[in-house]
Amino acid sequence: MSRGKMKLSSEKRLAFVERALRNEASINSLAKEAQVSFSTIERWITLYENEGPTGLLPTKRNQSYSTELKLNAVHDYLAGTHGSLRAVAKKYGLRNKKQLEDWLKIYNTHRISNQKVVEVE
Repeated sequence: MSRGKMKLSSEKRLAFVERALRNEASINSLAKEAQVSFSTIERWITLYENEGPTGLLPTKRNQSYSTELKLNAVHDYLAGTHGSLRAVAKKYGLRNKKQLEDWLKIYNTHRISNQKVVEVE
C-alpha cells in the first residue's frame, strides 16, 4: 500500500518521462497534459534517472538516510558549487528536493548536536 494515492499510474508516469527524455514535448506541455505541476514532471524525471522505471512505482515506507549523508548534502548545497537544490538532491539519490530543504532548515536553525543533523522524518 502506498503512502498516498497516485493521481496517475506508474505506466502513465513512465510514458510522460520517456516523452520528456526523447524531447517529444516540453515539460510545461507534459505537465498540462498530465494535470500536474512542472516540478512534479521534473521530480519524475529525476526519480527515473536515479532509480530507473522502478523509481516511479509507489513506495511503501520512507527512506532512511545516514547523518553523514545528510550533512554532506547540506554542506554541498551551502558551498554553492554543486548547483541547485534539485541537482544536489539528485547527486545524493534523494527522492525529492523537499528532503534536502528540510535538512537545510534544521541545519540553519542550529538544531545540531556534535555535528549531527537532528533526524527528520
